[in-house]
Amino acid sequence: MRQAMKVIAPLLGAALAMTACGSSSSTASSTATTAAASSTGGSSASSGSGSTNSNFGLKLNADGTPDLKGVTLHLGISGGNPVPGDTTNYVLAQMLKKWGATVTYTIGGGPSMQLAVVSGQLDAADGQFSSSLDAGLQIIAPAMTHVDDVLVSSKYTSVSQLKGATVATSSNLDPGNYLGGVLSKAQGWGASGLKMTFTGADSSTVDQLISGHLTTAFVAAEDLVTLKAHGTFNVLKTAAQISPDYADSFNAALPSWVKTHQADVLAIDLGWWAAAKIFDTNTAAWDSYAEQYTNNAATPAAVTLQRQALEQFNPWPNTPADASTILSDQVIQTNYAANLAAGQMKGAGLNRSASSMADLGPWQQSAKIAAQYPSIY
Repeated sequence: MRQAMKVIAPLLGAALAMTACGSSSSTASSTATTAAASSTGGSSASSGSGSTNSNFGLKLNADGTPDLKGVTLHLGISGGNPVPGDTTNYVLAQMLKKWGATVTYTIGGGPSMQLAVVSGQLDAADGQFSSSLDAGLQIIAPAMTHVDDVLVSSKYTSVSQLKGATVATSSNLDPGNYLGGVLSKAQGWGASGLKMTFTGADSSTVDQLISGHLTTAFVAAEDLVTLKAHGTFNVLKTAAQISPDYADSFNAALPSWVKTHQADVLAIDLGWWAAAKIFDTNTAAWDSYAEQYTNNAATPAAVTLQRQALEQFNPWPNTPADASTILSDQVIQTNYAANLAAGQMKGAGLNRSASSMADLGPWQQSAKIAAQYPSIY
């Protein structure tokens, strides 16, 4: 996810009711959760550990899909200007609609979506890990399972050739800077084995690679489409290969909302599994969603090429057996340590306890449901 500092209007008519949406979502969702719990003989869950219902009060249809009639959810994504690489969270929202929920979906830049969650304008939002924790939010679902960065070079063909080389990325806060350090240490070169340089923007990195002012850099996977149209660039490593647990964005919500809306959290998690499956198995459908998400700013041909670039680093593995590698205490701890080391944590995130960073109960249950209904998830 590449952040932009520009806030844009809600997409495709999904207007956000800025004054009352928090209360309407809470009422509808709470009612649905209580009704579902009653029909299954359980009780409405107040927390993952305290639930007497294995699905946290969420009612499943006979085909394994959740029954979300009467549920209203207000979701956001900190995607800045929409690009195909951020489409899966949009697909997640469409899955929730398909299952009966009323969903509004808003796109914003920087930490604006996390602030909207804090103020009650949104129930949950996808955004950078540091922004979510600094806002006091709790991780409830993945977004991409890996940072969408790749290390490319017009000069080198192997990582082993890079000792002492200059490697560019957009800024010292960009995931590429962290990945460069991890790679250098893994090669036995120490923290300074690569000379990191910063261009100021991802677009500048791409331009300088094309012009020959740079030979080696971390870029977004989608940038491979542009680079390969202007020369030969070797993919030396993907972010997933360098640091498998590192993902710059997650879905998060206020702890108070998570505690009282466990059924909704489980539904969001199931929406993620369904969206990931579409990316991995139904490319035509995912491309169509990407065109909708970008409001046709990207041509069908460009969407296809960018999706093919994303496929190189397996951004959404949708096998339930992968659940613990996608979202777990280890994943949370890895990302927390990475953000601290990069200086990205600036506020409340600096003082978060490990137990407060994520609620993993619904996620773990979603993996069991996904395994039970493989044709859907």
